Amino acid sequence: MLARLVGIILGLILATSGYVVAGWGSLGNWATNLDLGPFEPHRPIVGVAAAMVGGVLIVAALLPPRKPKKRKTAPMAFGLELQEPVAQPVVAPPQPAPAPTPVAVAPPVMPVAAPAPIPQAPPPPPKPKTFAELRARLVSLSRDEAWSEAARTLMAMKAAAHTDEEQAVVYRDLGDFARAQGQMDDAAEAYDTSVSYARQVRQTRGNDESAELLAGSLSGVGDVAEAEGRLDAALSAFEEALALRRSRGGREAGDVGAQRALSVNLERLADLREDRGHRMRALDLYRESYDIAGRLAAADPTKFGPDLAATRARLNELEAKIAT
Repeated sequence: MLARLVGIILGLILATSGYVVAGWGSLGNWATNLDLGPFEPHRPIVGVAAAMVGGVLIVAALLPPRKPKKRKTAPMAFGLELQEPVAQPVVAPPQPAPAPTPVAVAPPVMPVAAPAPIPQAPPPPPKPKTFAELRARLVSLSRDEAWSEAARTLMAMKAAAHTDEEQAVVYRDLGDFARAQGQMDDAAEAYDTSVSYARQVRQTRGNDESAELLAGSLSGVGDVAEAEGRLDAALSAFEEALALRRSRGGREAGDVGAQRALSVNLERLADLREDRGHRMRALDLYRESYDIAGRLAAADPTKFGPDLAATRARLNELEAKIAT
């Protein structure tokens, strides 16, 4: 009964609202300004729909209730009244569960540990350069006039020098480097040290190599002494160096460096002899040097041609002085 009342009331509300909204009439001013929001453009349709829904609700509420249909009862059995059978779900008879199919179970795979990395031995430190390699580098740097790197190479040579011969060579090179820089005191000290080591080598090995080593160190001593005006010391050093080079008995012919050293030694001594007034002795020394320079220039004009020209000019100058 309550449901019918609710339906009638709700139907009346919808029907009257639709009546007003659709514009069919007005029931006071309660719905005059009713805003339908997004449905405002469709106001007539909304009103008709509301009126129809309200009418349907009213009609449904006023219709008499539907009576249930009477059914025959089944005969009694076992003292129980058989009621209308209710459809029960058909249950299939239980089937025996299929035997489980044996599944081959693989044995558990044990994780294989990655082989431990074999520790690598650290790379060996670079092999230090030998004394001979360092000296070859010094010669190359000197030709390129890379003096800063040459100085570092000289220090490395000094640390790598062990024998008396190597000590004589490195101190002679130190003297040459200091003299090229104008450091005459350092050059003189280095040459003197080189002569000391070279004399020890000469005492141990009286061969051509030891003679040339000592002669080279003495030539350095003579150059510094001459530059400083100590002419007697220079003359003594050049004469001893020349005697050592002559002791080779011409065996220096196959050594271009030794031949040029002999030629320079002859001219250094010749200049000192001339300063002393020994012009004929100086002339003989220059002629000997000229012969050596001529052989060297014939073999390599590009390298030794300038030496030959300088010796010829000096020889002509000295001959002219003697002729007058």
